[in-house]
Amino acid sequence: MGASDAEDMRIRVRSLLLFAVLAAVPLLPGSVEAATFNIASETYYSLNVAEGQITARMEAEVGSANAAELKTVGLVAMPGAKNIKVTTEGGTPLEFKTMAANLSLGIPVLLSVTLEKPLKGALRANLVMTYDIPVQDNEVLHIEKGAIEGRFASQGPGSFVYIDVPAISDKYFEPGCLLAVPQPASVKDAAMERWICGDAALITLNTNDKDVLNKCAQGDDRCRQQLDAYFNSYAQTITDSSLVGMLEGTVDLQRGPVALTLKYFRRDQAWADQQFAMAKRALPMLESTFGWSYQFDKVLMRQSHAIEQMGFAGLAFSDEGQVFMAKQGEIDAEVTVHELAHLWAGYQLETSWLWEGLAEYGLRRNAATLGIAPRDWRWTTFGYKDQLATWWGGSKVTNPYYWYGKAGAFWFEYEKAIGGPAAMTAVLARMDDYEQKWPLDGRWFMDRGEEVSGKNLDSLFLEWVWVPEVAKTFLGERRAAHDQVTALTARAATYGFSGVPKDIQANLDAWTFGAIAGQVTQGNRVLDAYAAVQAAGTEAGLPATDGGVAAAWPSQTLAGISGVIENQRQAIKAIVDGRKAIEARPPEDAGWKRIGEAEAKYAAGDFEGAQHAATGASTFVQNYAAAGKMIEVAKAKQAAFKPSFFTRIGMYWTDPAADLAKAEAAYAADDPATALKLASNAYDGWKGAQQRGIARLAIVMGAMCGLTVGAWWLMKKLDPTGRGGSPARMGHYIEKGDGNSRWRDWENTR
Repeated sequence: MGASDAEDMRIRVRSLLLFAVLAAVPLLPGSVEAATFNIASETYYSLNVAEGQITARMEAEVGSANAAELKTVGLVAMPGAKNIKVTTEGGTPLEFKTMAANLSLGIPVLLSVTLEKPLKGALRANLVMTYDIPVQDNEVLHIEKGAIEGRFASQGPGSFVYIDVPAISDKYFEPGCLLAVPQPASVKDAAMERWICGDAALITLNTNDKDVLNKCAQGDDRCRQQLDAYFNSYAQTITDSSLVGMLEGTVDLQRGPVALTLKYFRRDQAWADQQFAMAKRALPMLESTFGWSYQFDKVLMRQSHAIEQMGFAGLAFSDEGQVFMAKQGEIDAEVTVHELAHLWAGYQLETSWLWEGLAEYGLRRNAATLGIAPRDWRWTTFGYKDQLATWWGGSKVTNPYYWYGKAGAFWFEYEKAIGGPAAMTAVLARMDDYEQKWPLDGRWFMDRGEEVSGKNLDSLFLEWVWVPEVAKTFLGERRAAHDQVTALTARAATYGFSGVPKDIQANLDAWTFGAIAGQVTQGNRVLDAYAAVQAAGTEAGLPATDGGVAAAWPSQTLAGISGVIENQRQAIKAIVDGRKAIEARPPEDAGWKRIGEAEAKYAAGDFEGAQHAATGASTFVQNYAAAGKMIEVAKAKQAAFKPSFFTRIGMYWTDPAADLAKAEAAYAADDPATALKLASNAYDGWKGAQQRGIARLAIVMGAMCGLTVGAWWLMKKLDPTGRGGSPARMGHYIEKGDGNSRWRDWENTR
């Protein structure tokens, strides 16, 4: 969020000075080639917070970026750098020239370093720069005994920045920094911990990817800084507890009590008391405005001296539940509420005009109740006509007053177009319903606004957001598709259905309109089928029911809805067919009981159960007739049965007469399925008795033959004569003597 008029001008002037000085690096004396060199660097900052001292060491590999011979390179040191030394990797001192820097403005020191030997082609040189950073308080750094915060210089693209801070300090690093892995032993022995800062965009966009974060924490080259800037990391660390104040409390929100903490510099106690009180009042109002519960169980607010140099009076890290604020003066309360609004309008949204515009909306909708008079952005006085979608997307306008003012104003126009504050909250309240689609874009808000209000928002978005020359044709396609769907939903409403089938809604949400016409045609066929089923149900005398289609219409695809309707159709058909099958049966027949069950299940919406019960009625009649015939056939078989030796064997373990008696009892008890089964068993018992007897005897004879062959084989093995008739001389055998038989035990030897 921007600062007040005077502060905003001061920040912009200082930023322009800083950029002008950085742009002058190639123009330093003797550094003609400075714009044509490559550099990969690691800068190490060691923060002695207790003493308010910082030491820096930069290690870099440089080489020519083109065919030109490289004699000098440009380096950047922190504002106010003292005791600067530049050497080769081997320790040879190198000559350098510096451009005067302004410490009060936080402008860094720029060096033109003469290389030991000119570089050309693939030749590389390794350089080392060391220096000390003094106490200072400017747009880049705030250093005092017990507290250090600020942004730390790199050498631009290809850089890593390492920052060593006291392990027990109260510390904060921007999301582009990670705790380094592994921690060097020397750092741990000094009771410090090391953080590594690389490509902020890569790291922040992969906060949920542990593999990427782990590689970056280990200094993977792919994580080096890509941004073309010299200040790419922010850190705040405090060891003097007397400098730190902390206010703590709870705020009752929809999700329950949420912990609220404000960490600040104690000398700004009055400021902190005011912002903390404002936050406690504003948070419930903002949650009510946005209509969905705050995501986290805590809100952490931090005072920061350094964020001004970025052009902000406040910063919100909405995916962490944290906000940073700088003490500004008359706009402090406004900044506090705006930044807290970002907790609902931050990373959940795609781009600046959405998150800044909705944060402004949240502030200004509640400002009067909170006693805040927000600044006038005067955005209409600048003469710009750039559409909101071009903010950071094609527009050359960089004036924040224009963009903040126009973005905030748009949402009040949007609110008016859709029917007022209640309708606006109804739209915002749907944001968390689409969490899987975060970040939401402008198309989402156009769609939800039309859904909530039923109004056409084409002209509003063409006037404020989209570039008309590009968007008119596409919005025409969108309108045609929405009109077709509106006609379908209007017809569906005559049947009591609301909403849009899931697959149609998916194409509308994705702004993929080519398939809509075909889907609408299919949707009308589905409604035709539903009407036919309802007519069939009425004709069958069944109770009226939507069959679950009303619930399925907005929650399932057209194919799924068709399946629900088909289930109902099949249930009606089964009931009608079942009635016809048993129409000749007496009212007390079990088949009519099944039909009654089917009708009751149909009325309850259990179409599968109704179909099963109705089919059971038809099956009952079929089984009844079949069982009666089977019993008669079994009786005839019993009368013709003639017992024999083989049939007696074949009927072991069966009792067909008993089965027949049970079948007749089941038939009399209206259990034709059981009767049919038992009668079939009885018939088979008599019919196959002789064949089973013969088969069983054959099995027994086969077993006896096998036993005989086995006995013969065993006796053959015991024959002492062996194959040649001579006595065997191995194993055990029974021996005959000379005329007098002499038997020896098999276990004795000769």
